[in-house]
Amino acid sequence: MINLDTGLKQSKMKTLPFLPLLILIFSCCRSNEKINPVKAEIEIKSTIVNENFGGVGFDVFDHMHKASRWNYEQVFAKRWRELNPSFARVPDDCRWDFKEIDEHLWFLDVMKETNTEIYVTTFSNKCLKKDKNEAEYVKHEVDNLEYMKKVKGFSNITYYCMANELSLDEWASMTKDLDFFKKIHGMLYNEINTRGLDIGLLASDASPFEYWHTIEWSANNMDSISAIYGGHHYINNYDLFDNSFYSYFYKKIKWGTDLAKSKNKMFIVGEFGAKQNSNIIDSVMHDANMYNHTPLETYMGIQVSEAIMAIINAGVYACGYWTFSDFPFPTTSHRTNKWGLYHWEIDNYTTKPSYYCLGLLTKFFRGPAEAYEVVTSDSLIRISAIRNKENGTVSVALVNRNNLPTTVKVSMGGLSGDKPFRKYLYDPENVPFNYFGDLQDPCGKIALKNNDLLDVVPPQSLVVYTTCYDDDPPAEIKGLNVERKKDEGGRERAFLTWEASTEKDFCYYRIYRSEIPEVEISPRKEVGTTISNSFRDLSVHSMPAYYYKVIAVDQSGNASK
Repeated sequence: MINLDTGLKQSKMKTLPFLPLLILIFSCCRSNEKINPVKAEIEIKSTIVNENFGGVGFDVFDHMHKASRWNYEQVFAKRWRELNPSFARVPDDCRWDFKEIDEHLWFLDVMKETNTEIYVTTFSNKCLKKDKNEAEYVKHEVDNLEYMKKVKGFSNITYYCMANELSLDEWASMTKDLDFFKKIHGMLYNEINTRGLDIGLLASDASPFEYWHTIEWSANNMDSISAIYGGHHYINNYDLFDNSFYSYFYKKIKWGTDLAKSKNKMFIVGEFGAKQNSNIIDSVMHDANMYNHTPLETYMGIQVSEAIMAIINAGVYACGYWTFSDFPFPTTSHRTNKWGLYHWEIDNYTTKPSYYCLGLLTKFFRGPAEAYEVVTSDSLIRISAIRNKENGTVSVALVNRNNLPTTVKVSMGGLSGDKPFRKYLYDPENVPFNYFGDLQDPCGKIALKNNDLLDVVPPQSLVVYTTCYDDDPPAEIKGLNVERKKDEGGRERAFLTWEASTEKDFCYYRIYRSEIPEVEISPRKEVGTTISNSFRDLSVHSMPAYYYKVIAVDQSGNASK
């Protein structure tokens, strides 16, 4: 997206139009129950548009900071497990040695548990000096890749790119020196293969679409040393409710996948996101999307979901939304990233609306999978469908861009599944916020009728239908022990421990607290979540008598009794 040292943007910003009337119209549509819905017929064809779909995921920067074990157990790893992405784009730092890798990379251990495929890229190339230390630089980078993959156990690192968006000393500088890009790329290729690392190189990682000619140049001039192709783009030229966006984005992405296919390769969209905006607040640059902290923020996830569906339907291997969380830039105190699905520490890691939208797509659109061709009678219905190749489950995502509720009939073809479909809803006017980032529960099940899925979808909303679940709750938690002890600051706290869950599909724990022995299991009584079988209640001290209950949650969202 940007070079961490220069911070130069990929394109000029545009002014966001004010849309109160549009919001009012949508609100009225939802409140008027007598409106006759629009009708749409959708067919999932037997044609496979991509037999090797790797999944929807994120760019992740959380490990670039010396974060705490608390953050890992109760925020990052808990949320990563629940959203369960099968793809991640992760930065390294060319200045790291093995000691610094040890200090940072443990924070990504959860990606081993979730079998997340990792694409590593270097964001700042200040270490590389043209015609001076090229061989030394290449050896150092491959040393680190080898250490991460073979010593630290990140066998799921499969791709690497030498430079984010062709950056070197300034943003996108190598777009004017592609021969140099090819030279270093080739040196990396030789070093990686000499060591038998099984890491493929990506070219060219260009952004935005205006620079994608560098991908074509790479395909024509360095295909033998490239394992996969990829690029980035941000939705800077289309407002949230511009219905022409999907077609435009799909065609651009399809160009990339077709180019890669012509070389018998795949294509990755390494970064994508909504319209960009930057504001300076108290001398700090806030790099963010246009809709951050605005009334339109709840609708942003809908447009990004459209982009994801275009990516899937165009045959892209995998994609990474920018970004998993907000973060302060590791190279400067004068810049902060505000693109995440949840806030950083200063805002108590609270979730944003898009968390409950895009989280459904990462959770249920995991790879390895097959993506299928879809046809719809309504041009304002976006739809994608996959079958997971590991467990045979089926997931269908649908965005309704109509301003009215829409009755949909989805002919499932050969993707009927072996049980009813769970339905998950993201409605921008009724965002299912949870302080600890617990994803929303399903809103019911739908059984097929004559192999058709029939439903009414609210306007401007996302629904996901999936057979990726079971109905078996985890076993009840045993051995809960609560001790009253003083913390490091001398304040009296409640320290909880319990027997660890042994469920194969265990995800995380929820902790509830009450002033009475009968602890109510409800969001208003929830005081924390964690992947660990211990918890320190930081929300109270010098306590009267409190009572606690701990429940386990599995990957299907089922909770123990």
